[in-house]
Amino acid sequence: MIDPTVVLKWAALAGLLIALTSLTYMLAQSRDTWLHQLYQRYRADLERRMRMMFIELRPEWIMLGQAVGLVFLIALGAGVARMAFMLVPLVIVGPIWELERQRKQRVQKIEQSLDGFVVALANALRASPSAGRALAMIQPVTAPPLSQEIELVLREMHVGSTLDQALANLSARVRSFELDAAMTGLLIGRQTGGDVPAILDGAAATLREMMRLRGVLRTKTAEGRAQANVLAIFPLALILVFELAQPGYFKPLTESFTGAVIMVVALLTWGASVAMSRKILSVEL
Repeated sequence: MIDPTVVLKWAALAGLLIALTSLTYMLAQSRDTWLHQLYQRYRADLERRMRMMFIELRPEWIMLGQAVGLVFLIALGAGVARMAFMLVPLVIVGPIWELERQRKQRVQKIEQSLDGFVVALANALRASPSAGRALAMIQPVTAPPLSQEIELVLREMHVGSTLDQALANLSARVRSFELDAAMTGLLIGRQTGGDVPAILDGAAATLREMMRLRGVLRTKTAEGRAQANVLAIFPLALILVFELAQPGYFKPLTESFTGAVIMVVALLTWGASVAMSRKILSVEL
């Protein structure tokens, strides 16, 4: 038989969460509150990040998923598992972290195809002196995601932007040193009247050497990155093993204010150590 007190407890918790969610939504929709300004800034940041990666998804869907995840974790933590509260920061920063990870992967793919793109552009410029026409010639044979960026450059030129401005916007979107170097060589060659194909051929050779050195650097630091990943996951695995071997082992930490403070401090120091190790190992040329 179900205990009525348990039913009342969960009903009261559900009502409280619904009330808090409704109040938060009302405050976020009111234009005169700081919560609405925070909501608009976060939405704009998500929209900008997704637009840069050509993700056709409304940011409201991501925010709705975060809200549902927060409500679920709060209910789970208040009801049966206090450890669920430790996942709340992951739900809050998870989408931004994932979008940034996808952006870095996209930049790596662009940099890997940049050498061939620069060579193809140099050959196209030998056939056609117009840089805009040369970009239009090689865009269909360029591998994505670089082809998407070139297509956007051509669209900007069709609506009135100059080639220089469209290429500057391209560099601002991608944020890659290699791409900036290639586009700078193209722009300087056009503005000074130099031999642009020869400049691009030299840039392509430089990019190939940089990619080779970067591969060597990644190989040398691969072992350190693997060790850092293991040390980052080890505390979570250790907590799970202790909890499975002896349920309730961490109750002193989850059922007292002092324990909650200790958990927060431990979580912060763990996050800081992971961030520092990744910063140390993120060696760039």
